[in-house]
Amino acid sequence: MKISADFDVMKKTWTDFVISNVIGNQLRKPIIDSWLRCQQAKLNPWAVNRAPSVSEENFSKRLEQNKLLLDVSIPFMIELQEFVNKSGFSTTLTDPNGVILELICDQSILNEAFTKNLVRGSIWNEHKAGTNATGLAIELLQPIQVIGAEHYFECYHDLTCSAAPILDENGKLLGVMDMAGPKELAYPHTLGMVVAATKAISRQFCVAASNRQIDLTNHYLSTLIDSMSDGVVAVDVQGKIIGINSQGAKILKTTTFESYGKNILEIMDGETILDHNGHVPPAFFEEKDKHIITKSKKINCLINSKLILHENGTVAGAVATLKDLDLKINVIEKAKRKGTRFTFDDIIGESSDLLRSVHLSQIAAKGSATVLLEGESGTGKEMFAQAIHNANQSDKPFIAINCAGIPESLIESVLFGYEEGSFTGASKHGKIGKFELAKDGTIFLDEIGEMPLNTQTILLRVLQERYIQRIGGDKDIPIDVRIIAATNKNLAEEVKKGRFRQDLYYRLNVLQINIPPLRKRKKDIPILADFFLKEITQSCGKFIEPLHPSTIATMQEYEWPGNVRQFKNAIEQAVNFTETNRIDDYFISSYLPNLNEELTPIEELLPQQKISAVSTVEKPNVDLKDLEFTTIRKALSLFPERKKAAEFLGISRSTLYRKMKQYHLED
Repeated sequence: MKISADFDVMKKTWTDFVISNVIGNQLRKPIIDSWLRCQQAKLNPWAVNRAPSVSEENFSKRLEQNKLLLDVSIPFMIELQEFVNKSGFSTTLTDPNGVILELICDQSILNEAFTKNLVRGSIWNEHKAGTNATGLAIELLQPIQVIGAEHYFECYHDLTCSAAPILDENGKLLGVMDMAGPKELAYPHTLGMVVAATKAISRQFCVAASNRQIDLTNHYLSTLIDSMSDGVVAVDVQGKIIGINSQGAKILKTTTFESYGKNILEIMDGETILDHNGHVPPAFFEEKDKHIITKSKKINCLINSKLILHENGTVAGAVATLKDLDLKINVIEKAKRKGTRFTFDDIIGESSDLLRSVHLSQIAAKGSATVLLEGESGTGKEMFAQAIHNANQSDKPFIAINCAGIPESLIESVLFGYEEGSFTGASKHGKIGKFELAKDGTIFLDEIGEMPLNTQTILLRVLQERYIQRIGGDKDIPIDVRIIAATNKNLAEEVKKGRFRQDLYYRLNVLQINIPPLRKRKKDIPILADFFLKEITQSCGKFIEPLHPSTIATMQEYEWPGNVRQFKNAIEQAVNFTETNRIDDYFISSYLPNLNEELTPIEELLPQQKISAVSTVEKPNVDLKDLEFTTIRKALSLFPERKKAAEFLGISRSTLYRKMKQYHLED
């Protein structure tokens, strides 16, 4: 049932208070007390309040301090937001001081949320944002709903907010969850949902405290098992799967998530683990201490099974290793994917930040909404894009476009195609554009932050109207594609600087997924090192001993500015150049020290280059094209990474690519 609220009476009560200091008798005591505190703090109720934010450094510390709170709460926030999807609501999680740690925002209120600074890092306690549900939940340590003119600041009178505190087992405040939306949609059950979620979160904290040590032990064990090249599956005495590694799931043509709890006989013939009646086969009782090796009849793999026994000798379950005998089939299946090769199983790592990104991507993959992937160079944005596509569209086209690598004059023709004779040099038959090539599939716009503003305007129209026109044509061509965009820039900052259209940003930022840099997921470095070492040694036919813990520790100390791409390159270089079966000494003494050197060319060489260039220009009869060619070639030799070379030269990457093509400097 909807809350019965007379908004006009509420507004008059608020006006009487702020103008005449008259307290209406229909007000709830918590609201009255809060208004009085705001008045005493000399907050201006008519001010266009824009909740202030903490510094970026301060916010990063708060994220680290509240990591467990975020890990536990975010799944509940996602579920809550799904209940109110497309109704103008947002769900926030704040720390005990009212600083927003996470925000899941409905697309329809992005403009309003941005205007009121309803963003991560903004402060919504009572002292900074006046009377509001989050601030009162912090003050009262109780759930509360604030509707319309009950807010102290007039600019929030169109909102309803429902908030509840998250408490630990001792009653200590851990944070606050809040749902906010239009005041006309104020319902009591909204607060009820928030209360249910916060209580569930509090219960999980109690359980988490007692299970932390067990989880740590299991983490070491699961990491070891998952790093094995063979599949591993464990079942209980009834045959239910209680453990499986990613390779085992691949062999059994399932996923680790879907297989847990299933009976092994539903997936494969389990005669070597259980018989068809769900009992332990007689062969096991005859040779309890030995392994039984057979070939599966349903899945083309070799099974090596062994019983797990209780201390009294009764059977607890069984463990089997699976060796894939049908690798060629897997290769054929991969070949069916149109332009892609990565799935979620290919994303390696177990850090909470990465798993959160994977979880959000898996949710995104179930729908067709536009996805914006943000992350530094080398973090694996295209891998995520392909995984989202392959989850449900693996048989459809996947078209990837590097927006920074296409000259501005050609980008429209590349994206949308052109008709016969539409411009000088055009093919006489015309050409189909990337959007048409991606029909029914996915178009991946990599480095979207580099797209020229003129093209951004056209792309916005395409996203709004869902049709295109080829250059030189007048026919509207409907498009049915999923858009996944990626950038290593902070697009919100680019919008503020006027380098990216705000309306396009909102169109693209339907589902935003941040991919963490490697320096923030250092616990994944041992897993990645083991994976890449096996992959690279297998491809080059070398045997290399596992990395020593001291080498792993050295790798974890490094910041890896190039992220996973740079990390894999480092492993590959070490494997190929070492003349022994170890890379420990080589890695420490040769590769990492070079990487850890300060980038002095940026600080020291740039002024020298400018002086050199000026002195050269002052000489008579100078050839400016030769000077440009020499300068670009020098920049590329100093900075193999194109982004740094472009920054060094003071030009955009798209301009750099164009100049490289002009001077035949492509590599």
